[in-house]
Amino acid sequence: MLDLIVLTYFVCCGLARLARFNATVASLPTDQHGKVKYFEGTPIPTTLVIVGVLAYGVYCGKFWRFANPMFQHEGPFASFSQAFTPEYVWGGEISIFPGYELHPLVLMYGVSGTLMISRRLRIPKLIANLRTMKCLLLKIFCFGQLASLCAAKHIADGIEGIKGHIPRQREISRYMQHQVQANNFTSNKALQSIRAQRAEDVRKGFQHAWRAYKKYAFGADEINPLTLEPLTTRNGWGATLVDALDTIHIMGLHDEFEEAAEKVRQIDFEKNDGAPSKVFETNIRYIGGLISAFELSGNRMFLKQATSLADIMLEAFDTSTGIPWQMWNVQTGTGSSEAGPSTLNNLAEVGSYQLEFFRLSQLTHDPSYHKAAQRVFDVILDNNEPHKGTPYSVPGLYPVFLDIKTGKFISGKPNLGGGSDSFYEYLIKTWALSGFRLQRNLDLWLESLRSIKKYILSRGSDQRLYMAVGDDEGLDSISDTFTCFFPGTLALASRLLNDNETLGIAHDLLMTSYNTFSSMPTHIGPENFGFLSEGDSDSDLSKSQRAEIKKYGFYLDHPYYLMRPEVIESVFYFYRITGDERYADWIWQIWQGIKDNCAVDGGYAGLRDVRIGRRGGLIGKQESFVFSETFKYMYLAFATPDVISLDDYIFSTEGHPFKRSTSFNGTF
Repeated sequence: MLDLIVLTYFVCCGLARLARFNATVASLPTDQHGKVKYFEGTPIPTTLVIVGVLAYGVYCGKFWRFANPMFQHEGPFASFSQAFTPEYVWGGEISIFPGYELHPLVLMYGVSGTLMISRRLRIPKLIANLRTMKCLLLKIFCFGQLASLCAAKHIADGIEGIKGHIPRQREISRYMQHQVQANNFTSNKALQSIRAQRAEDVRKGFQHAWRAYKKYAFGADEINPLTLEPLTTRNGWGATLVDALDTIHIMGLHDEFEEAAEKVRQIDFEKNDGAPSKVFETNIRYIGGLISAFELSGNRMFLKQATSLADIMLEAFDTSTGIPWQMWNVQTGTGSSEAGPSTLNNLAEVGSYQLEFFRLSQLTHDPSYHKAAQRVFDVILDNNEPHKGTPYSVPGLYPVFLDIKTGKFISGKPNLGGGSDSFYEYLIKTWALSGFRLQRNLDLWLESLRSIKKYILSRGSDQRLYMAVGDDEGLDSISDTFTCFFPGTLALASRLLNDNETLGIAHDLLMTSYNTFSSMPTHIGPENFGFLSEGDSDSDLSKSQRAEIKKYGFYLDHPYYLMRPEVIESVFYFYRITGDERYADWIWQIWQGIKDNCAVDGGYAGLRDVRIGRRGGLIGKQESFVFSETFKYMYLAFATPDVISLDDYIFSTEGHPFKRSTSFNGTF
């Protein structure tokens, strides 16, 4: 009965539009043969009009499906919203051709409301008057609906929450009103001048490193900044070249960008150095860098290259579960683990495709990328239930390692550091990028955040708030620089959700993270560090560790620095979110430390010991993230706040900005 009511509604809408169309046509002037006149002069062929209308409809009408109140979860039929899903209407969707799907009732509506007026397009001439344009726009709208229905690719992956909730339009509208970036940035002219000078200083620092790369290693993955040798570390496709593209564009280095673009055009991703590709790194550095370069420049070559590489990497998802291999050999089409032929992978490297693959599906109108990334979450949730005494014991706190054959967690205490970090980061960021429609991402983020607050965060003996390794069976008081991304991501989430309490926690974590840098004489922090939890005995610590805890509040476990960006990234977020100039000053201090201790002829080298700087020796390593993240976040901290505003962009885990303005309504 409900189907009949809905079908009647659709037919009535179509008939009403037809009646309106006929009334409009009847009021138009006619020639001596009784045919309606449009523009006086040269006749316009019917075929040209039809092609134009359909093309316009595909371009502008693709968002129609969710624009109609019948398909929002609001309005007069809100109580029947579940009845309009494919599962309740005729058992499923109609596949027009691979990847393109249609809801049966939507198809009926399009047919009833559009085909009946198509014969009117045989009118040969047009005249310039308002009523005629109204008639033409009506036809474009109706044909646009039909064309959009044939072209739109509806997806359900990730939209339904973990408890079955589907986001309502009023919820989405509320989130959209939340402003992320502050509006109280300084208007002091002298201070603005200082900021501009600092931005230029960082820009010159970037140019110094880029000139060395271009001179000695252009097109290679990396350059050894000490020996000036080109290095192949990411399959020889040019990791630094691609990773740096959007930073070059943001800094306004137009000549450098065009030179880099021409080099990128020549990359053949079907050929490499013969070594297996690390799928995760390929995604965040190459695919993410190419997508961002396309969005900033509009050069479709970047999108074409991103798509060609993503298609190759999708083969790594062709496993029994859909969870990707850690390594993929492009030449042989075989997968492996970084440790060898095992089927082991880690949390970050299976769950950090959502952002790039979601945006790629939007840009290409191909849902296969998004579906592949979301399939990983389907498998993880279906095959793992939290049970005390097992590796997965706390809801939302996931062990580090899992088996891609079974989808089950194996080992590794939950933490926010390397091997886990970007999994949690992408939960909240992909939700925001989707226009707040991927409800499952939000649900998983909130579940994880509750457990993180309870089991991972710990006060140290210095009363600072640390991020440790742990679950319901205990805590290990160790951390690394990778965890320092979390204060920034948490601050972003707090603004997206308008959660001031969480912003306060994020600030406490930021103070701890920055202290690992500011307490060093070099203003640069270590790779790994440990702390003493409040109330714990220090009897298990060495004499030197106890001395460092007394001096710094933490001890250095691995004292080297590889130009990693995480602390700078979180400080940048706090500057843009609060408008407080002290955070920009912190980044300036870090930049001074990098210049004094890391600058060499070939760019910027790592430090062996941040406690003594250059005297302790340099490391001949300059990874591509130095260009894509470290320099980008430093530069943006001093550029005018409207440059890559947090209200307009979401940063990937590799620092690539994706536009938030690309709307999503359930179709690709």
